[in-house]
Amino acid sequence: MTFVRKKKIGNNYYYYLVKSIRTGPNSWKKYEQYIGKKLPARIPAFEVKEDYDVIIIGAGPAGLFAAHELAKDKRLRVLLIEKGKAVNERKDVLRGVGGAGLFSDGKLNLTPVHGKTNLYEFLPKNQAIQLIDYIDEIFIAFGAPKEFYTKEPRKAEEIKKKAKKHGIDLLLLKQKHLGSDRLPLLISKFVNNLKNNGIDFLLGNEVDELLVQRNEIKGVRLKNNKIIKSRYMVACPGRAGSEWFFNQAKKLDIPVKHRGIEVGVRVEVRAEVMKHITSVIWDPALFIKAKRTNDLVRTFCTCPNGFIAEETYHGFMSVNGYCRLDKKSPNTNFALLVNIELTHPVTNTIAYGEDIGKLATTIAGGKPFVQRLEDLKLHRRSYWGRMDKSSVKPTLREVNPGDLSMSIPGRIVNDLLDALRQLDKLMPGVNKDALLYGPELKFFSVRIYTNKSLETPVKNLFVAGDGVGLCGNIVGAAATGVIAARGVLRKIIKP
Repeated sequence: MTFVRKKKIGNNYYYYLVKSIRTGPNSWKKYEQYIGKKLPARIPAFEVKEDYDVIIIGAGPAGLFAAHELAKDKRLRVLLIEKGKAVNERKDVLRGVGGAGLFSDGKLNLTPVHGKTNLYEFLPKNQAIQLIDYIDEIFIAFGAPKEFYTKEPRKAEEIKKKAKKHGIDLLLLKQKHLGSDRLPLLISKFVNNLKNNGIDFLLGNEVDELLVQRNEIKGVRLKNNKIIKSRYMVACPGRAGSEWFFNQAKKLDIPVKHRGIEVGVRVEVRAEVMKHITSVIWDPALFIKAKRTNDLVRTFCTCPNGFIAEETYHGFMSVNGYCRLDKKSPNTNFALLVNIELTHPVTNTIAYGEDIGKLATTIAGGKPFVQRLEDLKLHRRSYWGRMDKSSVKPTLREVNPGDLSMSIPGRIVNDLLDALRQLDKLMPGVNKDALLYGPELKFFSVRIYTNKSLETPVKNLFVAGDGVGLCGNIVGAAATGVIAARGVLRKIIKP
């Protein structure tokens, strides 16, 4: 758990980064680091009006960037509603100001097309590239570095050629790395700027229902039955709110489409195994076609000298990775994921992924599992005694050694083994002592039908972000938030 603690010294506010690390089943240790930067004092609480020009649902990257764009028109009354808590009060990984991205390690992939994000669906190529540059400028204004991570493009091209020889495609991206310990401060500054520019925030309140009359948005009903009216709406429900919005869409007859999910593990190796790549490309995006099935397998979210973290979902445990600027481990980890599409007779990939997560959590006794790669190859489960002799020491101990093939379908296990054999040629050392944590699951929300301005068939109801299936990363969410907000502004100027 990471949050920012504010202390008042004299007339100024100073910020401290507090990181809570789990040290046992029921024990945590807090580390406090002085940041040494002053931020504006919190603006006094406001009285919620009953009528707004625009309501934004969700304070993740999509919602925050939509608010930033709408704040340019000082005539507008804009309310941002968030179910979770403020940055310095958050404990929930998925809910709260900053969204799920706040608890990531802050990688910014500054490209119009990456993974589930494709801005060319909504904008001409030159405008999409300009939008990415605009997003980058805003991040820089609130504390992101100006420099891109890949400073040696020639070496990056050499790595790409070498990967290709081994049947691996390397996608070279413009990347920046903020670090999980820098993100809370950046988001806090962002929020204070929005408040100073007239955006109202209503935190700790859940939207229960979208209010629509004659197929036109009219406002929202909160869980406490309070009704707030609005002429326009930008719904950015995020991953945590995707199911809720899917149900709203069904009720309003908005067309939807199930997208694929990704199922796999988080691989942990000694840092030196990947240093020749990560020293040039912080987060290499590697794509492999499994030889036996032709399924697409990819690496994701590489964390050089990073740590493994557990994630709690509704009904099961999963894993993720993160890096810290103030502390490094001797290991590097990355997600290895298989893309899964379902067609007939079942298309609900989310339910399929949740069932895998629940089975894995049951098998692992309520925790994530970990297994040595060599044990998986020999069709045997792992034990702590054998793992303690491994050259790779786990950075997450709140796991149970086991056998991932007991919970992850055989086809996916075979795809992962195929990919690991290929990766070992590019990165010798991805061998018997590599640790596999799981499951790692990437859910991509049901895709909501929109036009290119991200307006749904319900008049004046716009959507943005991961939770409505439009993208799959921080930058993509931010970009769709801007696109939706600009769509609102165009309609206000010319209804």
